[in-house]
Amino acid sequence: MTTSPRSRIPPVGRITRADLTALGVPAATVRSWSHRRLLGRVGGTERYPEYDAAQALALVEAWQARRKSA
Repeated sequence: MTTSPRSRIPPVGRITRADLTALGVPAATVRSWSHRRLLGRVGGTERYPEYDAAQALALVEAWQARRKSA
């Protein structure tokens, strides 16, 4: 039995793009953070990358604060 990457739960301390979009962050923003190396990949695959949860959540908090002040 195999599971698709989409149904796979990442290890503790990692977060996926789908998790970040569930928090309200557009997928394009996540890709931008990754491309600008603000958010480093720590695993997963090319199509389903996994990011460091602490680093990602810090970016989400800053992103949400900028949106509230705008």
